[in-house]
Amino acid sequence: MRRFYIFNIREELLKLYKENPSNLYSILNGIYKMKQEDLVYGYNLFKQICEPIDTITLNNKIYLKLHNDLIYTKIDDEHVINNLYKDEVSVLKIKKTHIVLDCNNSYSSFFNILNNYSSNLFICDFVSEDYFFLGDIELIVE
Repeated sequence: MRRFYIFNIREELLKLYKENPSNLYSILNGIYKMKQEDLVYGYNLFKQICEPIDTITLNNKIYLKLHNDLIYTKIDDEHVINNLYKDEVSVLKIKKTHIVLDCNNSYSSFFNILNNYSSNLFICDFVSEDYFFLGDIELIVE
């Protein structure tokens, strides 16, 4: 199971980090691994890099797009895709600062929907040390 953290990067920083995403990953990874006593500094740094996420709009957009699909369910604040044909189980939780996506694969069907929400999304898997801009991967059209 992979855990992806998805951040909405500020437009003015996107040009700076688009060509060198490893620097952006390094900063976000440093914030992720920050010690308790440094959290105030980390939070202020995070606010300078990332835009807040409109949770209501995004939750509604996902629900309206998928609510008729048999593979989709919404339980409280979690969106779940359980697609046995594609061997995919994805659980998406939208927070004001970031999105958490747990998936049994390296690719989730939620990527297609999130790509339509914002072109500034940066995805990190801190355990696997994997990172990419969502717009840079080839999306699977369904």
